Amino acid sequence: MVGRRRTTLFPGAMNHGRIAWWTACSEWFQTARGEATAISLARMASSAGGILVALATARHLGPQGRGEIVFVVTVSMLASELVSLGTNVSGRIRILRSDSVRIDDYLGLSLVLLVPQCVLMAVVLQMVGVEHVGLGPGSVAWGVLLGVTMLFALMMLDAAFAIRRTLATTWRDLAIGGVPMAGVAILAILGRLDPAGTIALTALGYAFGGAYLYRVVVGVAGRPRIVPVRWRTIIRSGILVLGGTFGQTIAFRADRMILGVAVSTGALGLYSVAATAVELPRVLLVSFLQVLSNRLATGELRSSDLARVVIRVGIAHVVLLTAIGLYGAPVVTAAVGRGFQPIADLVGVMALGEGFLAVYFVGIAIATGLGRFDLLPAPAMSGAVVMVVLDLLIIPHGQSSGAAWVRSAAFGVMAVVGCVQAARALSRTLPT
Repeated sequence: MVGRRRTTLFPGAMNHGRIAWWTACSEWFQTARGEATAISLARMASSAGGILVALATARHLGPQGRGEIVFVVTVSMLASELVSLGTNVSGRIRILRSDSVRIDDYLGLSLVLLVPQCVLMAVVLQMVGVEHVGLGPGSVAWGVLLGVTMLFALMMLDAAFAIRRTLATTWRDLAIGGVPMAGVAILAILGRLDPAGTIALTALGYAFGGAYLYRVVVGVAGRPRIVPVRWRTIIRSGILVLGGTFGQTIAFRADRMILGVAVSTGALGLYSVAATAVELPRVLLVSFLQVLSNRLATGELRSSDLARVVIRVGIAHVVLLTAIGLYGAPVVTAAVGRGFQPIADLVGVMALGEGFLAVYFVGIAIATGLGRFDLLPAPAMSGAVVMVVLDLLIIPHGQSSGAAWVRSAAFGVMAVVGCVQAARALSRTLPT
């Protein structure tokens, strides 16, 4: 056609130079919807299971019991990000970009990392959990298992993405949410629900999910290879990623750790229930951005279409956050009981912070997809520093509402720095 320029957005989808921006965005969704929709639905279902577990444990165990569970899960998340050395992200992107990294070497590294994870979990839960939080022996033992299975499921998730078995990851997510939900429901009916049992069921969910993806990946890649010299490229890139992923996890979870240790597990239980309510839209956003990051890594998405796609998703995300900020607290309080009424002062502030966090997620998804791992640490570490320093000043005085404002401030800093880093990555790497 005369006067129209055609460029390929994805295989089988064409983007005309003068076409309306809404139609251009639709091409993205029509092509990627099989992956993004399936992942989003699975993670929504998993999150729904997690929310039901949170509500059930909060209602039956109260703020203190809920706080004990959240503390163990938080330690598991922090340990998983630290021990992974960022190799889950660097390995996935380098395999997708065909940077001389093999999936069987990645699998071997994943299995070896489980050993230091086990040791770290045992030490932290014993020295901090027992001494300062009051964890029982059962919670410590099952917590160690949770840390190991969580790391394994994390590594296998990126392995499945790396070999383009995207839809297989949905079964992992369903196991993570479904197994604990079913088990907690049974224990609650029998009147035997306790923190240790909930932690054990959560570990079982991660174990099932990780084992399934391991079987899928091995079926494609063959048996793992444990050849340490082959891990240099993954680890070298992973260290750069680690500054971003570990700093990000600190920014997400430091407030919970400090509340549990410096105040009480009861305060942590209240705070975590409020956070659970506002974090639900994050699941949809992150699943979409993982697909976007993979498309950038393979060169299937161009800069001229990137902004249109992000704007369309951002509008939907803001609508969800607004609804939760306005109506989330009454709904959650009605479900878990009057003992959680103080969350009314937290939900609105936390929803504001989630809006800032969405901007950050977009920025790091762009930098990650373009292989600019050197740009990832700054946004996450800046937010982590703000979070930890201000929380250490505010939380020991029992200011949970102040911690919510600190959370929003930290996420705001991450959003600003993340935008700057994304702009740097786009200006140097992606063709228009």
